[in-house]
Amino acid sequence: MAKAKAKKPAKPKAKAASAPKKKATPAPKKTPAPKKKKGEGKGKGKGLIVARRATINKPIPTQGTTAPAGGGARVVEILEDEQPIDALRRFLATIDGEATVAQGQIALGSAQLMLLPIAREHRGGDEVKELLDLVLSRWADFPDPSGFHAQEFLRNAFAAVGDDPERIARLVQLVPEDATAELRFNIACAYAVIGTKAAMLQALAAALEAGATPAQVRRDADFFVYLGDPELDQLLEGAAAPVIPVDIRPHLGPVRSALDSLVATLKEYGERSQLAPPATLDNILATERARRIQLPNDYRALLTLADGMKVWDNEFFGTRDYRSETELARRARIYLEESAGYGATGIDECIPLANWGQPNDWLLYDPRGVMRRGEPGYVLMLNADELPIEDLVAALQRLESIASDILGTN
Repeated sequence: MAKAKAKKPAKPKAKAASAPKKKATPAPKKTPAPKKKKGEGKGKGKGLIVARRATINKPIPTQGTTAPAGGGARVVEILEDEQPIDALRRFLATIDGEATVAQGQIALGSAQLMLLPIAREHRGGDEVKELLDLVLSRWADFPDPSGFHAQEFLRNAFAAVGDDPERIARLVQLVPEDATAELRFNIACAYAVIGTKAAMLQALAAALEAGATPAQVRRDADFFVYLGDPELDQLLEGAAAPVIPVDIRPHLGPVRSALDSLVATLKEYGERSQLAPPATLDNILATERARRIQLPNDYRALLTLADGMKVWDNEFFGTRDYRSETELARRARIYLEESAGYGATGIDECIPLANWGQPNDWLLYDPRGVMRRGEPGYVLMLNADELPIEDLVAALQRLESIASDILGTN
């Protein structure tokens, strides 16, 4: 598991907001933007992407992951104590028998947040052992041992436990059947740390089936020692994105029509479009092989009409951008890396197609449908919002509609 660089904390405090690399609390799903969104992509902030759907490798925030109204203050009180583990122990001592739902959330919320700074600098250390033993000693008293707060605690526990087979075995016994992909991924990481390959592969297979991606495995330091292992390679290969058979003919007409309409609309409002000369299909496929990517057929069709283009403030990839570190390719790489680091599950496997006018606005192809929560296809990232798009024609038509709304009112 990747470790963030940080000063060694004297005490495990809630204010140490940086986390172990695993998934944070999923934020509430926002209502998708309407098809015509006036001003889309204009005037947005230019800071780092803040992934709405946090996932593996995202620092876990100190709010929204603890108890509901009425319990949050008690969580903060425990975490800000000079000896937070002792404060949690005193809190648990006040509970006679089974805890209430609120008490369980306070205890598990406090414990999971305490694990964050400890895990970074003291993975498997004495404080981790003390905290895990304390919580596990009262596990049977918690009213919802398979709910969200319990799974978050377990996820952080597997991230922090280190080379400790005995405690890993105890934790595994508590994992519910409906464990999240992030929890399953951290179980695999824990097995990787102690060198239990068979259990690691089994946990990793479950994590991949639940939504983790091969790219997440390959970039995680816990698995570095296993990279190149035939069994792991076979597992990751089996989880690869489906093959896209080459057939651009059905898409040439609709894509050409949508592109011509967009260019004409922009010209009407005095905006120039820059379209690069077309690429051959052989060149496009050679580029895909070189980059080990697969473009959707309608984007392949676009490249045979314009091998890269800039329309309004939007820049579309050409084969050159996939083959080399152009400025557009560099910005896309940074965006995807930061988004993956901040927890956007599946974004590390997405293929950038176009910058949508702002640093954090991108049109992507989601080859496994993870970002879209369904089938493979297009997804438009508008800062922190994920908006599924039907196809390239729909994306070009959307851009034309937004341009008409904005330019027509100026």
